[in-house]
Amino acid sequence: MINKYSSLPAFVAPGPAFNASKLKGKKLFSIPASSSVAFVNQTDQDMGALARKIGINYIDYPNQQQESQWVQGMDQAVSQKVNAIDLLAGIPPESLNPQIAQAKAAGIPVLDTNERDKSQAVDPSVTAYTFAPFKLSGELMGAWAVKQTKGKAHVLIVTSNADISSAAVQAGITQEVHATCPSCTIQTTNVNPTSWATHLQSTVEGELAGNPNINYILPVFDSMALFITPAIQAANDTGKVFVASENGTPSVMNMIRTGNILTMDVGENLEDVAAAGLDQAMRIMAGMKPGNEVINVRVFDKSNINQAGNPVQGTKGYGNAYVTGFAKLWNEPTSIFS
Repeated sequence: MINKYSSLPAFVAPGPAFNASKLKGKKLFSIPASSSVAFVNQTDQDMGALARKIGINYIDYPNQQQESQWVQGMDQAVSQKVNAIDLLAGIPPESLNPQIAQAKAAGIPVLDTNERDKSQAVDPSVTAYTFAPFKLSGELMGAWAVKQTKGKAHVLIVTSNADISSAAVQAGITQEVHATCPSCTIQTTNVNPTSWATHLQSTVEGELAGNPNINYILPVFDSMALFITPAIQAANDTGKVFVASENGTPSVMNMIRTGNILTMDVGENLEDVAAAGLDQAMRIMAGMKPGNEVINVRVFDKSNINQAGNPVQGTKGYGNAYVTGFAKLWNEPTSIFS
């Protein structure tokens, strides 16, 4: 499994081709879950860059992951009479049902990008989802911990349950560890995104003090590793306790090369995420059926991290299949990705 997903991903067309240039002038309103999270912000910027090169008016609504801000963004989108609204990378649409109802009443479809796994229940008020491979990423994290410990993994899963996707990553880890290593142990702790900077390090330090058998920490999002690494160092557990995660945030992936705590990251190509979300939005704005979007992942460790650049770049290390694939699908030149 690790070997399979360490290779360059292939492109899978989500649906029939269309002429994206016919959408020139359409308004796509993006509400990212949090502009302060590197993965979310970079994906937002990449989607905006692609949309603008096609001629779509991409309206970004920066925020700091406050529900009141998301509500304000929805209100602003409706007042501007946009053609579609995209909830990007972590906003649960269930928290915005009144606003989504208002948007639909105004004839504005609401989309959800990279917020949940296809194995999870959907909100029927959402017009189309671009699912993320969260459960698969969790399975790969679990497989990695079992492989690296030679079947002697004592795992601490650090969840972040305010994000629905956290549950899918956790389910993938648990399923894989239990299936391949019945003698391995799993315990969990939760720290939500708004508390990462203030509580994540101390929470992990407490878990390590309470259970000295822990040898792998699997945070459900890789940005959490920025706070978990100093916890391991403070506990004098460097070389004993390791970390593997998922997302592919460039600043975090650099830690694979430069340190000896983060050993693996299941990377999502940020530009591929952006392209898949934009593809879905364009299909809906063009009156087409939703696409079956596929966001690919790749396992990065010390053996292949240099392929992602030095320092790591968000689009390097994933090959060019998605570039040629989406460009052909949209009848656009591949230069829109440069």
